[in-house]
Amino acid sequence: MKNLPRLVVLFILLLSHQVMGQEFSPYFEGLTKQLRLNKPRLPRNSYQVRLWVNLSLAIGEAEELYIITQKRKKLSLEKRTLFHTKEGFLRSTVDFKVSLKETTFFNELIANAVLSSRDQSIVTDSLYNVYRSFKQTTRVEIQDGEVQVISNKPPKLTMLLDGTTYYFEVMGNDFFRKYKFHSPKSYAKMYPEIGELSRNVDLVRRIYIAFSENTKDISYVSSSSNRHFARF
Repeated sequence: MKNLPRLVVLFILLLSHQVMGQEFSPYFEGLTKQLRLNKPRLPRNSYQVRLWVNLSLAIGEAEELYIITQKRKKLSLEKRTLFHTKEGFLRSTVDFKVSLKETTFFNELIANAVLSSRDQSIVTDSLYNVYRSFKQTTRVEIQDGEVQVISNKPPKLTMLLDGTTYYFEVMGNDFFRKYKFHSPKSYAKMYPEIGELSRNVDLVRRIYIAFSENTKDISYVSSSSNRHFARF
C-alpha cells in the first residue's frame, strides 16, 4: 500500500495529459506540410483557429484558408487562396494579413463556441438514428360521425451531398480539437428547432464579416485572386 500515493499521482498526470495534450492531427496533413503550417507555439490562454473552406465540386481539399491567431492582447488575421490541379496542390497566395491591437472579435468567436463546437455529423447522425428507429403506427378515430384513419408521420430527414464544407482546427497551449460543418445554413433552415445548427451558421458568418470589415486596414500581398466562398 505504500506505493498507492505514487500510483494516484501517476494516474492524475496521465488523465490530465489525455484531456489537455491532444495530438496535433490536422484534416489535411499533406497540404498542411506543403504550406509549412506547423502547430504554433502559443502561450497559455492564447489560441489559433484555422478555417479551411472546400466546395464539393472544386478540385482539391480546400480552396480557402482563414487563420485567426489570438496571442495575449493582440489578434492577427490572414487569408490564403489555394490552387489545385488534378495532379495535386499547385500553389497558394496570401491575399491579406492584418494585425489588431484588441481581441474583441475573438471573444465573439468564443461566445459562438469556437472552442467547444461539435462536429456537425454528430447532430445529423442523431437525426438519422431517430428516422431509422421510427415505427409507423395508425389509429382510428371518429370525428363528427365519420371514421378516420390517422397515421403518424416520420420525422423529416434530408441529407445534402454537395455544397460547402467548413473545416475548423482550433489549437492552443496543449490544446487541439477539430470539427467540420457541411452546408450549415441549409441544415439550419431545414431544422430550425435545433439551435446548435443555427449557432454553426453564426460562427462561420462572424468570421467572414470580420475579414470583410478589416479590408480597409489590410496590406494586400496579392490581388490576382480574391475568391470569396461565403456559401453556407
